[in-house]
Amino acid sequence: MPDNEAKRLRVLEEYQILDTKNEKDFDEITKLASEICESPISLISLVDADRQWFKSAHGLSSKETPRALSFCAHAIHDEAIFVVEDARKDIRFHDSPLVTSNPNIVFYAGIPLIDKDGFALGSLCVIDNKTKKLNDFQQKALKTLSRQVLKLMEIKKLNYKLNAKNNLLKENYNELERFSHVVSHDIKSPLNNILGLTELLKEEHCQVTNPEANLYIDLIKESSDKLKAYIDATLKAYKEGTLVADEKEFFYLNSVLKENLKLLNPRNEFEINLPENIEIFNYKALFEQIFLNLISNAIKYNDKPKVIVDINVKISEDFYSIIVKDNGMGIENDKFDLIFDMFYTLEKVDRFNNTGTGIGLSTVKTLVRRAGGEITVKSRLGIGTEFVLRFKA
Repeated sequence: MPDNEAKRLRVLEEYQILDTKNEKDFDEITKLASEICESPISLISLVDADRQWFKSAHGLSSKETPRALSFCAHAIHDEAIFVVEDARKDIRFHDSPLVTSNPNIVFYAGIPLIDKDGFALGSLCVIDNKTKKLNDFQQKALKTLSRQVLKLMEIKKLNYKLNAKNNLLKENYNELERFSHVVSHDIKSPLNNILGLTELLKEEHCQVTNPEANLYIDLIKESSDKLKAYIDATLKAYKEGTLVADEKEFFYLNSVLKENLKLLNPRNEFEINLPENIEIFNYKALFEQIFLNLISNAIKYNDKPKVIVDINVKISEDFYSIIVKDNGMGIENDKFDLIFDMFYTLEKVDRFNNTGTGIGLSTVKTLVRRAGGEITVKSRLGIGTEFVLRFKA
């Protein structure tokens, strides 16, 4: 296994190429490699966790073989060409079923497919059932063809991301239509108050020194402020909800959390306990916004003299979970599903005397989903709330 195996597998997954159909562009490369190197078999082999999968296989009917038997799993350890002139005499391969039976590999030569960040994803290789050597021209040609394979993979990756962004735009458009209906309904009431009270003020009160007129003006201001809060929160939700980084990247969770705390806890007046630091491969910008919302809520909706927020991480073989737990007001059990709905509020006043707009948690759920995760909640009134975010490792 390469030292960077976990990262290498994540990068390979990003190409979205494993288990895709045969494509003429790739098949033409393996055919040409086979002809130039005068070898009956040529493969574009991608080394997955426990198998090598062939994007193109010239002269071989199999689509994959176990990684434990793979020659290409050895080829990805170096930038240079990996050559086995006679596998029957090589201690690593002499008793392999691929050598002792079909396809009876004797000769193997593979060029690693190394992406722009230095991750070896697999190899372009040629195979023969007799011993041989490649001349300089054949080796150079194989290297040139390997670069063409990588270019094709990069183009496919860019096309995949472009399609994903187009789908996201369509999704955002559909959400925008839904938002417009919800917003128009929920904002109509305070807006009608503004219009009605203003008209009443015009008709019945001429002097603003009149105490009753002042009361109407205060009501107008209250309704206006509520309207402004809805509009601001809606715009903020769209800014956050459509934020997707161009590329996934490796980053450390605590680097994101510490940046959030600079904004939310600059004076260290709240006890925010950070988790074991882990490296994550995902959209960093999404994680920044997700935890900015969750930690902010944990602070605001807390009626205890001392705010305590514990952030923990649990890791399994296939998934990791990030838990944000507070000692705040808590949420009623029958409200667990509703709190993620757009504009739904619990009608609670936070520790800073403000009421929520019902947009924050809806945005969080959208961002978690776009990062490939899921979010659940557990809570007890008067004790606190725990949000669990689960992502594929």
